Amino acid sequence: MIQDTRLYTALALAGTIPFIASALLPMLGYDSLPYLGPLDKLVASYGLAIVCFLAGAHWGIYLSGRSAGSLNLFVISNVIFLAVWFAYVGAGIKIAIGVQMFAFLALLFIDLRLKDSDVISAAYFRVRTMATTIAVVSLLIVIAP
Repeated sequence: MIQDTRLYTALALAGTIPFIASALLPMLGYDSLPYLGPLDKLVASYGLAIVCFLAGAHWGIYLSGRSAGSLNLFVISNVIFLAVWFAYVGAGIKIAIGVQMFAFLALLFIDLRLKDSDVISAAYFRVRTMATTIAVVSLLIVIAP
């Protein structure tokens, strides 16, 4: 298991900055960033990338042979990623972000199963829970009317 808790904690929390910024900047009067575009579209593309990253991490766990019993992380991670991608390319931005919020929670639930099977540490799961909570709450603020 991963031992460098400070490193993965710092990286996970730094990864939440775009979510937080996209939730807070509109409250300060900024709906877009120069050269980058509207914040809701930026955070949706960033969320897509993070879902891809987390799903890819599950592939690594599956390939290592350490996945939790009946979890076929190849299939599950592909279904989650494809749902998020199809929503991103084919639905409105609010729906795409809503699907991402569901995906983040589903990926966290999978990590709970992995923690319960001693595949990932309780410390890592706490960091994942914190990062997921920040991301989901931020995304909820982004799509709130």
